[in-house]
Amino acid sequence: MHKGKEEKGKREKDKAAEITRRKSMYKFVAIAAIAAIVGTAAVVSYAYYMRTEAERSRTAAFGPIDEREHVHAVFKLYIHGKEPVNFSQKKYQMRTPYIHFENNNGHIIHRHAANVDIGYLFESMKMKFTKDCFVLDDGKSYCNDGTNTLKFYVNGVLNDQYDKYVIRDGDRILITYGSEDEEQIREQLSSVDRLAGIGE
Repeated sequence: MHKGKEEKGKREKDKAAEITRRKSMYKFVAIAAIAAIVGTAAVVSYAYYMRTEAERSRTAAFGPIDEREHVHAVFKLYIHGKEPVNFSQKKYQMRTPYIHFENNNGHIIHRHAANVDIGYLFESMKMKFTKDCFVLDDGKSYCNDGTNTLKFYVNGVLNDQYDKYVIRDGDRILITYGSEDEEQIREQLSSVDRLAGIGE
């Protein structure tokens, strides 16, 4: 009988120890989960802060959004003789109030503030335009090499400002990359002119 009591007592102690162990484990898991959530939130908050600061720095020189600065330019992008992006898609529309495409039209650029360069238009769509490369939002890069070059035309004339250019009302913009000859370039320029109602 005494032995039975000892075994019962041992079982109760073991049970209590197991309960304590499980509580400790659950507490540890809960603390770890909370720490992970807090850590993730901190990383996300910091990343957001950095993006916000970068955005403020990038737009610091821009004027305020103002309808008196509402200017338009027609635009086309060619890569190896083809138009690789349909800018009329929703994901490319109204990405920033400063400069954008709107009304499901991917050929008319709208600028609504002073000093907003065309490079910012592409940045807002997760693209990049420089004097050396055009990078699409899928990450594909088209850079100057021994055969292909990136060219920027404003109103039919080569322009060396590239991404720094601030569009003016009525501009006709062509960005083209490849190894096209003069005749092919003229045809691309003509396609931009036709958007503006020239040469129809």
